[in-house]
Amino acid sequence: MTKRHIIAFDAGGTAVKAALYDERGRECAVASAAMAPLHPAPGFLERDPEAMWAAICATTRKVLHAAAVAPSSIAVVGLTGYGNGLYLVDRRGEPVRNGILSPDQRAQGEVARWRNARLEDAVVSLTWHKLWAGKPLPLIAWLESHEPETLARAARALMCKDYIRYRLTGALAAEVSDLSSGGLIDQRTRQWTPAVLDCLGLSRYERLFGEALEPLTVAGAVTEKAALETGLLAGTPVSAGYADGPAMALGLGATDETLISVISGTWGLNQLASRTPITDGSISAPILGPRPGEFILTDAGPTSASAFEWFVDSVLAPADGSGRDREALFDFCNRQVALTRPSDAIPFFLPYLNGRLDQPEARGSFIGLASWHGLPEMVRAIYEGAAFEHRGHIDHLLKDRARPLAARFAGGAARSRPWLEIFAAAIALPLEIAEAHELGALGAAIIAAVGVGLYPDLATAVAAMTRIRDRIDPDPVLADILARRSTAFKALRHALNPLWSTL
Repeated sequence: MTKRHIIAFDAGGTAVKAALYDERGRECAVASAAMAPLHPAPGFLERDPEAMWAAICATTRKVLHAAAVAPSSIAVVGLTGYGNGLYLVDRRGEPVRNGILSPDQRAQGEVARWRNARLEDAVVSLTWHKLWAGKPLPLIAWLESHEPETLARAARALMCKDYIRYRLTGALAAEVSDLSSGGLIDQRTRQWTPAVLDCLGLSRYERLFGEALEPLTVAGAVTEKAALETGLLAGTPVSAGYADGPAMALGLGATDETLISVISGTWGLNQLASRTPITDGSISAPILGPRPGEFILTDAGPTSASAFEWFVDSVLAPADGSGRDREALFDFCNRQVALTRPSDAIPFFLPYLNGRLDQPEARGSFIGLASWHGLPEMVRAIYEGAAFEHRGHIDHLLKDRARPLAARFAGGAARSRPWLEIFAAAIALPLEIAEAHELGALGAAIIAAVGVGLYPDLATAVAAMTRIRDRIDPDPVLADILARRSTAFKALRHALNPLWSTL
């Protein structure tokens, strides 16, 4: 039988997904398992690695059954998952504690201490990344102070998708795009470097790291044990995998500076594929691309469409007596927004429910509420606030660069036509919406397809496996109104900066 299917896993921050594709990138089946973060303490966000692996096994069997595809037809397994955070395993590959998610804030004190000691400049010069609490090294420093026995047992530090690859293949390894995202790579050489640990006085933990795999390679094969657990065929090649944000950009087909990818999800990601890196630490992350000399320039924040999901789940749903499910409440909110008119009289919403990378103490806030405002105006303010925050990141990312022709757009906001119209006007770019739904998994499938030889190169694979289903052009009248409101949003954002630490 010709092996022409690809199964890809996306272990994002709130769910684990398995998607099955044919060689043209068409989705044959998708299965998802919710992975609500564990909150062992305020600001702590964790995941049970065994629960994640159980979800991988369950979703794999579901997609194989739903698509009626024989495991023998699968050419390769693709992998992606949330970036940063930390998974620690012992010499036998057993987790020594729960994994830590990237929005986790427990290591803020370590980052503040390093900045006060002026250690960050050396890190930026080497990795082109600034420090923030959810990166691996601040988390290791926190564990040294609070869980030294954990670090004593640990033999290897992994990212989320690396742990899944280990469970599939039995081989412990890191991969360069995730190490790059984590600030652990010398970006000039695409090599793991112990020097970054030296910068922060953590050289004793060099033993937790090692050489890294390139994305466009096969890292191993499904073991007999993993085959029994997942339903995959033993010996099926497993891709090295690719970091989650860049994988989504790849699934959107945004592979050069003519297109920017904008992803409104748990995080707000704005990414530009370029051969000209930004090296001064002024953006969230320059991440190594899949090919030498490529960088995925990323400016991002730990909140976007998730701010609206919070509002529905935590505010609207408990107060709703109709018994409507989550999707029905989302539709209801879209109808509410349709009752509003774009206006300078709409209140503002600062969407910082999980803080900001540059201001961890920031919090979500409605500003400018009046007695004549109600649910329609509040929902519109949330939609606009997420879009304004993206606009700030996009303007920062494109400073001194030509404007892209369009933004390839994905995420929760893509399910709402009113929100898409607000986004297009707020960022002043046409939005192009992908045909595929699981963009991270599709990007991982593209990487895997090239790695196993289904396509001769990345450009050919992207052209064959990605498609656009819709385009939303900015409404000029709405764009003028939102340009004014975006200026006011920036002023509010700036004015509150000195106050967050006092609240």
